[in-house]
Amino acid sequence: MSQALSEYLKQCLTDDRLQRFNDVVKFRTRHLTVVLENVYHEHNASAVLRTCDCLGIQDVHVIESLNSFAPNPEVALGASKWLTVHNYRSEPDSSDRPPSNISVDCIRHLKENGFRVLSTSPRQDSLPLSQVPFDQKTAIVFGAEQIGVSDEAISESDDLIHIPMFGFTESFNVSVSAAVILQHLATLLHASDIDWQLTDTEHGELTERWVRQSLGSKLEPLIRRFNDEQISR
Repeated sequence: MSQALSEYLKQCLTDDRLQRFNDVVKFRTRHLTVVLENVYHEHNASAVLRTCDCLGIQDVHVIESLNSFAPNPEVALGASKWLTVHNYRSEPDSSDRPPSNISVDCIRHLKENGFRVLSTSPRQDSLPLSQVPFDQKTAIVFGAEQIGVSDEAISESDDLIHIPMFGFTESFNVSVSAAVILQHLATLLHASDIDWQLTDTEHGELTERWVRQSLGSKLEPLIRRFNDEQISR
């Protein structure tokens, strides 16, 4: 989007709306990201997205090798439109490709982009949350309800982590686990000297995207009007 068009579209929003974008984007981060592997319950999927938005975690990687990811809009409260959701799913012509390889592709992609990948697991060799290393970009993998993170994802991960439990129940619901882990890590991140905020370029690109989404059905007519005005000059 050209700078002129960007400024033109911003004029169509209120100053309060634009200020809200500026306030929120300052706390967005790509140092911490989330991977959801085959989370199918719409309430859980929606709650995790809402947690990510509330904590300023911009990117969510969604693996859909066994089922579709379908957030409940009443629970997510529109959180997904403010996030950058990356979907990993089988292509229509790749029926011979094992579904588990989709998880491997996602994790390897994250590693190639500098992330340490940590999968949530109650196994005895997993690290308690308080010992999670956080000196580099980190991706947390949350698995499907009941079955957890796949063996393939675990084998590709750099480490396993868990929330210590002291009761009869062995695990939290996936949405609760995500809230506990991500809030803990976000607090550590904000208290650290890590350069966790978005770059100026990312700041501008994300704000422009939010402007476009806020305009909704008005966007295309406004772009046409802008182009017509440019031609008539």
